[in-house]
Amino acid sequence: MELQTSPGRPQSAGGEERQIVVRACDACRKKKIRCEPTATGCAQCTKHRTTCHFTPIATRKKPRRPPGFRYIAQLEQRLSEVEGALKDQKSPGMTTVPESSSRAEQMTPAVFNNNAALITLPGDSNPWISIPESQIPFTQQADSQAFDFGLSFETPGQGEADFSTLAGHVNDHLAGSASSYLAPESYAFSPLATRQPLPARTAALELVNETFVNYNRFLPLFDEEDFLEEFNLKYSTSTPRDPGWWACLNVVLSIAHRLRALRTLDPTRENVLAFGHIQNALGVVSELSISEHSLSAVQALVGMACILQGTPNPAPAAMLVAAALRLAQAMNLHRECPGSPLTMLQLEKRRRVFWKAYILDKDISLRTGRPFSQDDDDMDVLLPSKTGPEPCDVDIFNLRIRLAVIQGLVYKQLYSIRAGRQTETQRALAAHELSLLLSHWKSSTNLDLPVGSSVSSGPPMSGEVIHKVVLRLTYIHCLAMIDRHLDHQSPTPSYQDLDQSGLPLSQASLCLVESRKAIRLIESIPHGDCSCIWMLLHAFFAAARSILANLTQNPTSPEGLADLRLVDPFVRLLGMLARDFYSQSEELGRMHRTCSDLHNDAKKAVENFGLGSPMALTWIY
Repeated sequence: MELQTSPGRPQSAGGEERQIVVRACDACRKKKIRCEPTATGCAQCTKHRTTCHFTPIATRKKPRRPPGFRYIAQLEQRLSEVEGALKDQKSPGMTTVPESSSRAEQMTPAVFNNNAALITLPGDSNPWISIPESQIPFTQQADSQAFDFGLSFETPGQGEADFSTLAGHVNDHLAGSASSYLAPESYAFSPLATRQPLPARTAALELVNETFVNYNRFLPLFDEEDFLEEFNLKYSTSTPRDPGWWACLNVVLSIAHRLRALRTLDPTRENVLAFGHIQNALGVVSELSISEHSLSAVQALVGMACILQGTPNPAPAAMLVAAALRLAQAMNLHRECPGSPLTMLQLEKRRRVFWKAYILDKDISLRTGRPFSQDDDDMDVLLPSKTGPEPCDVDIFNLRIRLAVIQGLVYKQLYSIRAGRQTETQRALAAHELSLLLSHWKSSTNLDLPVGSSVSSGPPMSGEVIHKVVLRLTYIHCLAMIDRHLDHQSPTPSYQDLDQSGLPLSQASLCLVESRKAIRLIESIPHGDCSCIWMLLHAFFAAARSILANLTQNPTSPEGLADLRLVDPFVRLLGMLARDFYSQSEELGRMHRTCSDLHNDAKKAVENFGLGSPMALTWIY
């Protein structure tokens, strides 16, 4: 056998070693048969008495490509492009884009499917609403074509439908300082790794006491005795390693700074401190939602949602409320568990925390047009006892709970997907029933503000007055949402409100009267508090739109000019909010266009019908 081999291992031109492969002789390779080498040659060549010749073959193996190598190459290319863009952005003459707009748009609210029955008031009355069933007429359900899920009025020339409305806030005596209502630059979320240091122990204790006196007394989220006991034990060693306590502490401090911002003409510093503390709490949201199954975790999530209501973007608050309710459901806060080893005081704490989350859930749902997370059919928790150690003419917390139940019914029966399949007549009947419920709720409350409670008339408002203003505006927003589906040509309800003269008001007149009161309540909003403005924008916008829609449909109204003067500053500041960089959003722009169009239509209607001469309307333009 002739075996040709080369001395040493052959090398390629680049100096790389190549592996010598000798597998078959030339004859077997040519015939493509199996070669069986022996000491004298291969078996086939020996059999056929031919020369057996082996030619060594040098092969060069290519390195094996890793799986997904093309995807990795694409990622590397994209990374290099991003790095190049960042270098160009940091070069002289280039401006950097703030992070607030992109960060705010990335947060989306949680959604929850709602499969409960639409109208169950006659047969299955809600256990949290005390109203005689004889006052509620029965409404039959029937299928119909789907309707456009929108919350806008159907006025001539106005076909735009929207889910969530966001409005501006303004008043004549506040117009000079309107820019203070815009969201400051400090409201942009900064990286959560940069924590705001806690204040000194004495200063922190003052902030804690302020929160419990002016906020927690009316909407109890924390138990004061338990919180102060934990404060004395843990404040000096407070770190994010104890996420429940860390988040609750920063929530309480943030609320206190927000309350202080209500009493100053320049709230910038207080708002910055408040937002710094809420960022501290946001840094442990993942731990609270996943690994912290405790009452303090639910309290912290609900508290953060309360504070983030005062920002232009409602999505973070909705997300936190949904997470809090899911955690509360995992802890059975929505159930009354007979035979529980918990004491009455512990059960009362659990009820208050759950109902606080419930209030936020239904309020955000109706304002944003998104499904709520807690269905009334899947809960049997009792109402909390009367809150507040000091006497108060109204129990604000229980009133908010009862109003939240009605808000949930309004969304379910008028604005849910299933409600969209009902006919207009069926929705009008459902709206009629809901107006009875809301009227009954209104008759059991005392929402009139004391004389001199306005900010412009003297010292800052008390905590009770602030909560009364919020409660009344929440009621007016709910009333406007019901009014959009009422048939105003039908007879007035049997249960009616009375005006100051004692004469009955139709539902349309009632909504208009309450809307005018709501616009005037702008004077009761503290100067410069942008968080309070954003939280109440929906109510002010609903009131302004009710007034403007009435003018377009009834331009001969004797109060036309007065109504235009009433809403004109509001429209101007709404435009200012829409132009502000930190308030810009597609939703706000749509609301600004809707309100501006209604305002222009109302002015033209009043002018065309001769109620306002061109000279009288020059102040509007």
